[in-house]
Amino acid sequence: MMTGIKDVAKAAGVSVSTVSYVLSGKRAISGKTADKVMEVVRKLEYTPDASAQKMRGLRNRILAVSEPIRGDINEAKYNAYFLYTAWQAKNAGYDVLLLTGENAVDDIQRVTRSNMVDGVLLLDVVEDDDRVAQVDSYDKPCVAIGYPADRGDCACVDIDFAAAGTLAMDYLYKRGHRDVLLLRDNERDYERRSGYVVALRRHMLDRAHELGVRVVESGKNEAGRFDAAAFVRDLKAMDPRPTAIVNQADAAVVNMVVQELDDAGLKVPDDISLLSVGTFFENDLVRRPVTEIPVMPKLLCAKAVGLLLSAVEDGRRISASGELISPVMQDHGSVATVIPSVASTSDATGSPSPHTSPRKKRT
Repeated sequence: MMTGIKDVAKAAGVSVSTVSYVLSGKRAISGKTADKVMEVVRKLEYTPDASAQKMRGLRNRILAVSEPIRGDINEAKYNAYFLYTAWQAKNAGYDVLLLTGENAVDDIQRVTRSNMVDGVLLLDVVEDDDRVAQVDSYDKPCVAIGYPADRGDCACVDIDFAAAGTLAMDYLYKRGHRDVLLLRDNERDYERRSGYVVALRRHMLDRAHELGVRVVESGKNEAGRFDAAAFVRDLKAMDPRPTAIVNQADAAVVNMVVQELDDAGLKVPDDISLLSVGTFFENDLVRRPVTEIPVMPKLLCAKAVGLLLSAVEDGRRISASGELISPVMQDHGSVATVIPSVASTSDATGSPSPHTSPRKKRT
């Protein structure tokens, strides 16, 4: 016998209307009650009856966007991804329902099983992402912007960060840089295994090791507590001193570093080069133009929404589909060419390799 909404209400000890509100999201229900209802829904494997709209083969023309809000989000990137997703959806005649709660899987299951939405887009994907692992439970097509370690049957779109890491180090190497300082991203992004942040760092270090480029990493960059003055003091004290900074941090941190470099008499790029990788400075105010291998929210959102709608509207099977976008270098003049005096030995851990500092190439 098929489980009905009355069975769920009885097992959860709530009214039928409460179960309906939890599943539809049309009225606020306490977290404790909602959790209890969803636990019963999962236990009884209850799927709400298809709406008359669905039975007629029509769609709600709503896409769910799952992007949990954290206290340390990068607002520029967060806003860009959501805005470009909303634009792409609007241009296709769809509205967007933003899901920001911490219980992301439950939120997605609620809006998909109740037929509130026609498809799901996952943003801010981490390496071990529960939302991706549970993709088969949504009963709706789903696309992730990001490549987790195990994506299973989830369709994914992202920048090729292995290629981005190689591009960054090759770009610096060809310009004579053999000692670089990696300015780390917000430490919380590494701790929670943010997919692109972790992958990009790993691929940059791997490529540096292959090329014989020494990489020294900055201290931990705690959100809101980055000490730019200490960063520059440490840079000046290194022997040999790095000739380039490779940045993964946001614009606010870069601005502080550039100001401290100026105060210390170090000009970009005359005295030190600056390359930013996996960042998005388009919507941020930076003190000076920075050569950048950016994330590309507009392109990624267009690709992801297009793939999702091919499943929603055309019935295309997209599970396990994937696309990696080639990275691009935006040269804004913050990387100079230097002449390395002596080739350094490879050491991606930051241990010094004694050699004389490179001289800036004269043109």
